[in-house]
Amino acid sequence: MENDRGRLIKGACLCVGVLLGGVLGPVLFVPAGLNDPGSSTAGAFAGGVLGLALASVIVAARRRRIDRELRFATNAVLREAGLPASITAEVKDSRVTLMGEADEYSQIQIAERIVSTVPGIAGVTNRIHLRAPDAGLSAEEIKRKIEEAFLRDAELDARGIRVRVEQSRIVLEGTVQSRAESSEAEEVARGVPGIEQVENRLQIAA
Repeated sequence: MENDRGRLIKGACLCVGVLLGGVLGPVLFVPAGLNDPGSSTAGAFAGGVLGLALASVIVAARRRRIDRELRFATNAVLREAGLPASITAEVKDSRVTLMGEADEYSQIQIAERIVSTVPGIAGVTNRIHLRAPDAGLSAEEIKRKIEEAFLRDAELDARGIRVRVEQSRIVLEGTVQSRAESSEAEEVARGVPGIEQVENRLQIAA
């Protein structure tokens, strides 16, 4: 849609430039020695070039304004979702680039999912990185972080999942409703800082 508007603006400016140049050409170029047809042609050409230049300035200014509005909207959505301030969004040509660091893999997924729903966004590039593991976390803290990540994941029903921590190794036990939920639970657990290995012992409910 935005590209179509840009083409319309350029087309309109080109047409206006050619028409005005053709009219003003004799006034500007006849004194320089050109005849009337030649001066009209030269004027139309110059007017077209100037019209395209003006259109490029207008389109660029419009894109910058739209990008500013989208950057404000996407960052506001990230904050409203409760994501950390270390996750930010930059916008160029209506395309979002997510940057920064996340504490959990689920935050990376959530950020991309909610930003892609903002009206006017043409695409999302996710460059968010997980923070380096914190070796000082206790087993209980790691377990709590995984359970909290499960609760935030809209695609996962974690009521039947039990989490067991053995140093930096996680064992997932219990029952889920599908193989997709089993894979999702394992992926979420792997995204929690401090985890080096995940053993998936989840069973699929009959």
